[in-house]
Amino acid sequence: MAKKVPLKRYYSYPEQPEPLNFPVEPIAHGFSVFVILLCLFLVFGNAIAHVVFNPETAAKRELEKLAKDYYENYYYDSFTENTPESELAIAFQSYEDYGFPPVYLRQLLLFDDERHAESRSYFSGQYFCNTNHTSVTFLPHAPYGKTDYTVNYKYDCEWDIKK
Repeated sequence: MAKKVPLKRYYSYPEQPEPLNFPVEPIAHGFSVFVILLCLFLVFGNAIAHVVFNPETAAKRELEKLAKDYYENYYYDSFTENTPESELAIAFQSYEDYGFPPVYLRQLLLFDDERHAESRSYFSGQYFCNTNHTSVTFLPHAPYGKTDYTVNYKYDCEWDIKK
């Protein structure tokens, strides 16, 4: 019969772990705080970038800017130039409920010798707006000054998935 040989242990688990030469907890804590702050920064940065650089938001802001410039610097002056001061209220009251006829985006881009022609890029990129259907309607209200109006926007825009 063969003699039983005890098995040798090739590894052992000491009772006490050996102490490290440097403390791990402050480094691990600092790293986890850094990772959490980095993730928060990326999430909020992405949300802010989406709002600021969103083509739809940029197009709507540009249309608001064009409409304001059109009414205050062009349309109001041309509407009131041949009307006496005493009859302005009567002239504006007839448009107070339904507004002036719609002004299309094409007209906003072309008025004043095409001064706003560079704004076309906001409406012809990834977020495309039909310039013949997108419109604004101006509704004047008392006391009928240059800034006494509200604007109704009608958008005919869509995302161009090819761009």
